[in-house]
Amino acid sequence: MIVPKIYPLSETALTIEWGNSIDENIREQVVHATRLLDQNPFVGFIETVPAYTTVTVYYQPELIIETIYSPFVFVKEYVESLLTKGPVKEIQKGNIIRVPVCYDDEFGYDLEFIAETNGLSKEEVIDLHQQKEYTVYMMGFLPGFAYMGSVDDTIATARKSTPRSLVEAGSVGIAGKQTGIYPLPSPGGWQIIGRTPYCLFDLKKNDPFLFKTGDTVQFYSISKEEYHKIKNAQDPTAVTEQEKDLADAVMLKSGVFSTIQDSGRFGFRAYGVPLSGAMDELAYFISNALVGNTKNAAAIECTMGGLIIQFKKNAVVAITGEGLAFINGQQIKLYQPLSVHANDSLEIRYNNGGTRTYIAVRGGFAAVNIMNSKSVCSGGAIGRLLKKEEGLNFGNSSAATSKRITDNLELPVYATAANVRVITGEESNRMATGSIWQFYSQKFILSNRCDRMGYHLQADPLVLNNTTELLSTAVTKGTIQVTPGGQLIVLMSDCQTTGGYPRVAQVAAVDLHILAQLKPGDSINFTNISYREAEELYLSRQKMINGFFS
Repeated sequence: MIVPKIYPLSETALTIEWGNSIDENIREQVVHATRLLDQNPFVGFIETVPAYTTVTVYYQPELIIETIYSPFVFVKEYVESLLTKGPVKEIQKGNIIRVPVCYDDEFGYDLEFIAETNGLSKEEVIDLHQQKEYTVYMMGFLPGFAYMGSVDDTIATARKSTPRSLVEAGSVGIAGKQTGIYPLPSPGGWQIIGRTPYCLFDLKKNDPFLFKTGDTVQFYSISKEEYHKIKNAQDPTAVTEQEKDLADAVMLKSGVFSTIQDSGRFGFRAYGVPLSGAMDELAYFISNALVGNTKNAAAIECTMGGLIIQFKKNAVVAITGEGLAFINGQQIKLYQPLSVHANDSLEIRYNNGGTRTYIAVRGGFAAVNIMNSKSVCSGGAIGRLLKKEEGLNFGNSSAATSKRITDNLELPVYATAANVRVITGEESNRMATGSIWQFYSQKFILSNRCDRMGYHLQADPLVLNNTTELLSTAVTKGTIQVTPGGQLIVLMSDCQTTGGYPRVAQVAAVDLHILAQLKPGDSINFTNISYREAEELYLSRQKMINGFFS
């Protein structure tokens, strides 16, 4: 039995690792550890995310009070003790699923590159891709994305040096010895060889996921005509719009990018479902506390302003984050509870100080609850943007408290030239020594490619001294990855649950709200702190936030 390595992913997660190769014996260890943890949770345990050679354990450090050591040390020792219990159990086999793929040049736009790289014809690549049966080793990256292995060595091809900004849903790709299918439109760095008409993630179904870990997948070739025939027979529309009758408020203008958000969608990361939730959690929590809501009440996250809401009934609201707020044309202060009346209009305008504004209403905004959360996941995965003339409804305001936190409230501090604290990432040693110095000394500029999934940073490229292909493993909000081209990506609230680029650093949780308010052109400098310091800062912040609601 391999003795695993255990290390922190963030202040709220640790990873158990058995190596870096696709291996059936390692897979048995991963499955066994996942089962043990899911069946024997500790206080503060949230969920596990299994991968090819790792299991990542997510937890709430603030709930772990049974130790004189740090929460990480407690969870690490708990895991080590748990792994000594019992032999590895036989793994039950999953379903066998046959998947049609059209390998036409229109869909397989990297097929020729793979063929030339490996000295093959396109027809040989297609034949070799179909000849094997693939095991679903893990789910991740996107809802319903199945990581399968292993492709024939002769067609194994490294990820792209720079990810595409958009890969279409159904695209079948290769990354190293892995193959997989994009369930939704998404940025991605896999080499695309074809497309399937199948819908891999369908929220209309009781079980929305086509694949499960342990399933066996067989690919077979179809023509473009067959592709379109199967595709047209499906209706992938996922979410039913909420009823607009008897609305408590109406969106006169929906703004540039406005969504409903709560604290996130926990418990489904093992299926590739992003956590989502508010980008600026600190401003979000304060907005709910100001109106007396529970901690997880749904609020509106407005990006770059442009929103106008007309109220049809009296309400208590609070506006936090950045931006300018106006009631009936008169500017109001942020970070205070405010009574509004029927026919009042609330307008949010953009200001240069930051990008996101939060609107909380007493009772919370009513919205469809999908997988234990009302949060919208960008990219069409779950939910959608708020629309002009859409009706908004409020929750039960009688459950709200009269607690006020305006006295001595420490307001968040934002900056367009941000100094962001980070902890060292597990693959930071893949950077050349000079690039490690460069990471902490140079200024990074936020590019136009920045959204709720992640931020692409611009600077002189970093150099990797180890370019060996990594197997995908867990990533989380604040994970900083470096692409083969030497550029940095900082993952944010709607980020994938797993990834294969080196994780060179992790943003300290207490500074994530600073990142959430940055805009293209703003600058970032990184400062290294110890994991223990980041953990203590997190615990202190959580104590303050929980105090708002106690």
